[in-house]
Amino acid sequence: MDKQPHMPTLAERSDLAPRARHLLAQQLAECDGLLEPLLRGALDDLEHELFRIAEQSSGGQAQHEAMEALKEIKRSRPRFQGRLMGLLERRFAGIGRAEPGDAKDAFARAGEDLSLVDPHEFDETMALEDLSTRTELHAGNAIFELCHRYALLIAAPPLDSEVLPSGPHSLATVLGEAAAESGLQRDHRLLFYRLCDRRLFAAAESFYVRLNDHLKNSGILPDLRSYLPKRAPSEAQAAKRADDAPVAASGQEPIAPGLNFTAPAAPPMGELHAMLDARRRALNPEAAAATAQSAQFASMPELQEALAALQAMPSRNTAPKPGENLAGELMAELRRGSQGHDVQLQPEHRDALDLVGLLYDQLVNETRSEGVAQQLLAHLQVPLLRIALADNNFFTVRNHPARRLLNLVLETANLWLDRNDDKFDTSLNQRLQRSVKRVADEYKGDIGVIEKEADDLDNHLKLLTRRAEIAERRQVEAAQGRDRLHGSRAAAAKAIETRLARHKTTPLVRALLENAWTDALTLTLLRDGERSEAYRRRLAAVDQLLGSPVERDDTRLASELNHGLTQVGLQATEADQITRYALDLPQQPAVASAPPPSQTELLIRLKSRHRPSEEETAPAPTGPRQLPLTPSEKRALETLTKLPFGSWLEFTVNQQGQKVARKLAWYAPSSGRCLLVNARGTAAPERTLDQIARQMARGQVRPMPRQDGGMIDRAWNALLAGLRKFGKNQ
Repeated sequence: MDKQPHMPTLAERSDLAPRARHLLAQQLAECDGLLEPLLRGALDDLEHELFRIAEQSSGGQAQHEAMEALKEIKRSRPRFQGRLMGLLERRFAGIGRAEPGDAKDAFARAGEDLSLVDPHEFDETMALEDLSTRTELHAGNAIFELCHRYALLIAAPPLDSEVLPSGPHSLATVLGEAAAESGLQRDHRLLFYRLCDRRLFAAAESFYVRLNDHLKNSGILPDLRSYLPKRAPSEAQAAKRADDAPVAASGQEPIAPGLNFTAPAAPPMGELHAMLDARRRALNPEAAAATAQSAQFASMPELQEALAALQAMPSRNTAPKPGENLAGELMAELRRGSQGHDVQLQPEHRDALDLVGLLYDQLVNETRSEGVAQQLLAHLQVPLLRIALADNNFFTVRNHPARRLLNLVLETANLWLDRNDDKFDTSLNQRLQRSVKRVADEYKGDIGVIEKEADDLDNHLKLLTRRAEIAERRQVEAAQGRDRLHGSRAAAAKAIETRLARHKTTPLVRALLENAWTDALTLTLLRDGERSEAYRRRLAAVDQLLGSPVERDDTRLASELNHGLTQVGLQATEADQITRYALDLPQQPAVASAPPPSQTELLIRLKSRHRPSEEETAPAPTGPRQLPLTPSEKRALETLTKLPFGSWLEFTVNQQGQKVARKLAWYAPSSGRCLLVNARGTAAPERTLDQIARQMARGQVRPMPRQDGGMIDRAWNALLAGLRKFGKNQ
């Protein structure tokens, strides 16, 4: 049966202009024609894969499931294309309006129930999102143009790619809905998405170019361009850009940083030269004088040739070279190229070399020695020096492509690649290593290589960040659910304990109240709340059960007890037997000559039954951590409870001083429970606020200060502060 009996159509959008409806209908027909052969190929691939799985399986459940899926595909295949296009038409018909049936909203609403994360559902969500985001990266320019053209059709601001009816996110959503309605199991749907990624989304760029061409031929923004051509600036323009940065003269925004940069106080190059010259004269006056008397200077081509030779050498360094060592290697290479003649660096080149060395010294201090950031920093050292020598904007323009790439690599490696994590992100490490190696191998003076790698890495990190946000949100929802369950169970247990303390009862009734009925009260508290009629009725049942048998209504009380016991997992027959023993009522006649269980048997079953989510709500282990907090630990706890959600804490994990960063994603001051996650949104081992406060008082945990800018900005500001302080002291 169709889950959506009424599918909106474009013809119903009377608020749109007739020409807009006509063009959108043509776009839908264009999508149908372009998608049909691609989907046909993907379904062919799916049939082949399912047959291969069945053929390679040596019988059993896997072979049976593969064959059943193959039959289901052959049965539903004729309707699949039509169903997918019907869902896509719904997206077109809802353009410019909120879409209530969005799959993302459905997944978000699923998290509102007090249920833990379903890893299979999460895998499917991530597969579709990964598929759509990768498509958006490959065809970004064409999608950008299409968003503006669709916005013109409906007289609205430029559309976001996620709500574009023919965009990759919409296609992934309708593909997931159509696959779910085809009867395929989740594993086979994931296989289908991978095959679609290979067929359907590999042709994404030509797909969106065709859609744009159709609208351009119809007169919809025929001259729209998604980017401006890059031109090499003249020397005068470069000097002007250095003075006027970061605002470009053409009125265009500068290259967007990958992270939240703040503009450092960058002095002009003249002031930098003066500060560096004063530093050199103070540290080594004789060397400065010898440099001034030198009459032979290396030219820029000679410098670049020498650095290219150093760049081509295989590097096994796990940390950057000190500035003096790199300068020594450069001078040795220059002398080798000048056939032994004495060669010196020009003052501006020597300043650039010193600035890169000082910047690297600061970056080494900010990165972890046991991580991979310093290794990546070492591989980028020579290419960045070549860029700094050729372009002074590297030092004065905060959004310079090379600085942006360096910041992305270091921030990602330092925060996301933590070798102390249980699951080291090998794929991200390989992605960073590949980008850095490509720069080291391919950079020969073309800044476009740097820009491309920075853009690709930035887009990849946006995808990872979106995944991490989803994972963290689900971890928070699960932690909040566990905390509410723990609090409700504690309140129910206390209510039962208070009533049992005032009455004497049989072991069976005590076991009933302390186990199954406590769970029933917990469930009622979670669903209806402490002030609800259902909760008061179940507490009244406890009072009646413990009270005088003369004053109670056994029939009504038995019905209430049976209903509550079956809600927490007991079989109806077993619940009825326990209720009858508790109320001293006669047991039902035996069925098939099987006598009813005795009170002792039922008592053992009640005490040994598995309580739902018992492992999540178990109390903290007893031991030294349960001792009262000392005054310093109380102050640390007060500091913790004043931190906002999302604050980062730095933990010292061993005696060697290795540190890891964890985000305090959520905490409940009333219960002391908290949730720590890493940068990927994965939950860290559970700790309470008291435990973290004790570690903080011993100096093993500290709140990380909020960083306003990127790592390069902070290192550059520290470098300038050191130069200015050095100048004042001298």
